Amino acid sequence: MKSLVWILSAVALALPASTIISYAAETPPLVAQPPIQLPRAPGRFDYLAVDDRLHRLLIAHTGSRTFDIVNMANGNVERQVDVGETRGSAVDVKDGKYFVGTSRQPAVNDVSRKNLVLNNRIALDGPIDAITFDTKNGTVYADRVDNGQIVLINGKNDKVTGTISIGGDLEYLAYDAVSDRVYQNIVAPASVAVIDPTSKTVLTKWPTAPASDLTGLAIDSVAKRLFSAGTNGKLVMLDMSSGAVLASADIAQEVDQIAFDPGKRRVYCASGTGQLSVVQETDSGLELLGNIPVPRRTHSVAVDPTTHAVWIAYGTPENDYVMKLIPSP
Repeated sequence: MKSLVWILSAVALALPASTIISYAAETPPLVAQPPIQLPRAPGRFDYLAVDDRLHRLLIAHTGSRTFDIVNMANGNVERQVDVGETRGSAVDVKDGKYFVGTSRQPAVNDVSRKNLVLNNRIALDGPIDAITFDTKNGTVYADRVDNGQIVLINGKNDKVTGTISIGGDLEYLAYDAVSDRVYQNIVAPASVAVIDPTSKTVLTKWPTAPASDLTGLAIDSVAKRLFSAGTNGKLVMLDMSSGAVLASADIAQEVDQIAFDPGKRRVYCASGTGQLSVVQETDSGLELLGNIPVPRRTHSVAVDPTTHAVWIAYGTPENDYVMKLIPSP
C-alpha cells in the first residue's frame, strides 16, 4: 500500500523551542504541541518510559547525566535526578521505585517513585542499556551492553540474583504479564529471544526477517502480537504463540525506540533521520499511516495510554526538549 507522507512547511536539522510542527497537506495522524525545554548540560537522550498511574514521562537524559521526570498533564519538569549516563528505566509500582540503568558508571539505580530521590545505586561490572520489570515476580531485567547478558535484580531488596546469557548484541527488551515471558531483541542475527522468568532460561529465538539490525520492541498483549523494528526500515509483527512473522511494514530507516498504543492499536517508530513512522495494526496485518517529520536526532518515543498522546525527546545545539504530539480526531 502506498504510504502517505506529510511534509513540514519548513524542516531544518533541528527545530527551535518556539517552533510548532505544521503540515502542508492532509490532516496528519499526529499534531505536534509546543516543545518543553529541559534544563541540561549539552547532551542527548536514550529511552523514554511512562508511569501511566502517576501521569509521568520518564526520560533517560543521557548527555545531562540525569533521570528526568515530566508531568504529562501539565508539562512541568518535576525533578532531574543525578544518576549518571542514563539509558533505560522501568517502573516498580509495588515497591515504589523507578529502576534506572546507567552506562559509564555501570549500575542500576533505585529512585524513589514518591520522593524522586536516589535511594540506592546497585553497582555492576558492565554498562547497562534497556531495562524491564517483571510485575509477577518483582524482578528487574537489565541488559548488559558488553557481554550479551541480562542481569536480574530483586525489586524489593535491590540484590542481584543472577544473570541470563543470551549472546550477541542486545537491544530493547520487554516483559509481558499475559504470557509471563520476557522478550529480548538481538541485533544480529536478527531475532527475538523468549525468556521464561521461572526457569530463567531462553526457551527459543524467533527470526525476524525481513527486519534486521533490530532495535525497538513493543507488545500487544491482547492480540498476542509482538512488534520488532529493524534499522533497515522494516517493522515486523510476530505471533506470540508461535513466533511466526505475520506481517511487515516499511518504516523510516534507522528507527530506534518504538512504542505501542493499545487503545488505538498503533505503533510509533522514532528515527534519528527526522521521521516518526506511524503504523496501524489491523486484524490482518500492518498499515503504514505516514511518516511524520520531527526534529532530527529524535530516536526516543513513548505513548501515554490514557490520553493517547505521543512523546518524543530531542536536542539542538542550544537546548534539549520533549514534545507532545496529539492524535488527530
